[in-house]
Amino acid sequence: MTALLLVAHGSRHPGTAAVLEGLATSVRQALSFASPSGGLAANGYDDQTPSSVRVVWLELIEPSLDQACRDLKAEGEDSAIIVPLLFTEAFHRTVDLPEQVEAATRDTGISLETRDGLGLGEGVRRALLERIGNTTDDVLIMAVGSSNAEANGAIHAFARDVDSVIPGQATAAFTVAAPQPLGIDAVLAAARQAARMGRSLRVVPLFTAPGLLWDNVVNRAAEQFFPCEVTFADPLGDLLSNVVINRWSAQ
Repeated sequence: MTALLLVAHGSRHPGTAAVLEGLATSVRQALSFASPSGGLAANGYDDQTPSSVRVVWLELIEPSLDQACRDLKAEGEDSAIIVPLLFTEAFHRTVDLPEQVEAATRDTGISLETRDGLGLGEGVRRALLERIGNTTDDVLIMAVGSSNAEANGAIHAFARDVDSVIPGQATAAFTVAAPQPLGIDAVLAAARQAARMGRSLRVVPLFTAPGLLWDNVVNRAAEQFFPCEVTFADPLGDLLSNVVINRWSAQ
């Protein structure tokens, strides 16, 4: 059998690991309902069940990809599917992860296949809309940000897609490494725009899990005077489980 490795960036935030372990549990439980008789199970996914579902980290948190592959080798496994818990094709997806995959394969002999990341397709849009909830507020989608202009552009395109299906206006902004305004300044700008239209603002993180960058935005918001009501959603967490399962089930 083949393991499923959910590869995340890593964070010093004390709540990050628990949320992504919760995502892994949701994926594990959903795939455990696969029918042993072949074809599609009642949950709509194929019947290939991973030998295990594990979260591994590119940096800051253990286990690393290399350590996870060493663990698999010790348990008699010889292959794994990687689903990157990344939304865009920026540095961690295009440089960091491939280098670590090459090193882990060389060091352990485990055969690794990297599937598409979370992306910004329909599955992520559904997850984000669930976080937005039933509201007529404007929405600010807050992503990390990248030095890669194409990655940032993909986030803006995603926001335009969300904008087309909600009553209010959806825009995107970033916490770091992108054009201004960033972080709390972007929230203030979006709140002023919402107030001009007589609406409130819902800020939704395009984050898989809590992180220090997102905390900085929320904590600084407590010090601000906003011209309209501003609420902050939770990261997407286990709402992304269907996206991960679809990556696993892809042939």
